[in-house]
Amino acid sequence: MNNELTPINQANYGEVISIIEHARENAFRSVNREFISMYRDIGTDVSEKVINDAWGKAIVKDFSEFIKSRFAGIQGFSASNIWRMRQY
Repeated sequence: MNNELTPINQANYGEVISIIEHARENAFRSVNREFISMYRDIGTDVSEKVINDAWGKAIVKDFSEFIKSRFAGIQGFSASNIWRMRQY
């Protein structure tokens, strides 16, 4: 049996390829939407803590280190990025 894809086979698989590509695009959009929501929620929480609980640079830095230790390999949660997430 020949496992090579011929142009005829590729044409027959077009609908399946379209389904896969559409699902992947939807998954990427969903993930991005969740990340944006997460950043907004974190920013709101940090903003409230800055106002109500007197959070400052030292606490936000500690918070950043806590997140990084809790979720190994996570990126985007440096103290400066957390400050950028704040809601004004």
